Amino acid sequence: MVRGFAPSLDFLPTWSSLRKRLLSYGNSVTGFLKNRAPLDAQILERELRLRQCLWQNAILKDEVTSTNDIAKELVNNQTVEGTFVVANFQSKGRGRQDRTWEAPKNSSIFISIILKPNNQDEIGWIPLLIGLCLFKSLESETRKNIKIKWPNDLVLVESDEVFKFAGILLEKHKEYVIAGVGINFDQELNELPFKNSTSLKAFLQNDLSKESIIAQFISELGARWTEENNAQASPTPSLVREYKTNCLTIGSQIIAQLPGGESFKAEAIDISKTGELIVETTEGLRNLSSADIHLIS
Repeated sequence: MVRGFAPSLDFLPTWSSLRKRLLSYGNSVTGFLKNRAPLDAQILERELRLRQCLWQNAILKDEVTSTNDIAKELVNNQTVEGTFVVANFQSKGRGRQDRTWEAPKNSSIFISIILKPNNQDEIGWIPLLIGLCLFKSLESETRKNIKIKWPNDLVLVESDEVFKFAGILLEKHKEYVIAGVGINFDQELNELPFKNSTSLKAFLQNDLSKESIIAQFISELGARWTEENNAQASPTPSLVREYKTNCLTIGSQIIAQLPGGESFKAEAIDISKTGELIVETTEGLRNLSSADIHLIS
């Protein structure tokens, strides 16, 4: 079941809100107007049915502060696991380490899925699972050289250059985990925030369907989540093996920047069962649970 749009009409006449409103109309930062199609509820419902998705309870919103915020409200109202929120525009989208996420209206894919881990004390494997399922779904849709960058960014690789186009934010709420996913879908290069970022259409130059990408991801995640969440021990060896095989970070020389400001060079050598990145420095091995990772080679 796909529920329809509920547009937001709030507006404050400040520069910050004006900029967000311009983005919501579909303008790039350089002022050009691009006509982008919103999500189509009927097409999404059809794509979910075609894939026989375990989770089909989709809630579509036109404009939200963030899809994670809506998912938390749904948890408060006792919404079932597997319900997911998608939106055309976020006015207060956020990423890891409180970074903001802004994009013109209808240019990105925003999804938040409600998950309920059976073991509340062991959830470090969940970012690995979300990243792997997003990787598998996008790889099958695009047939391009896509890789995971620890912990759960997705990047496109071409001629030894790496371009980020998707990220994941996990937030704990009560006994649930909200998995927020953002994918750069239809931005022009001058609309992207960083030089080493891209969008699927800018990079691939072909027609893609937002609805099919969402449905493929939900299909992958629903099936894999059931397997992992009900396993005697998570993550399963197959999850760790698949993640490591497709993680660009493993085996690379890196610069790690920790939240407290510390920065150092290391070699990324492994992933722990709790999702930590194991790196080798001149002083020995370290396990990183949170860091910005910059690839050197």
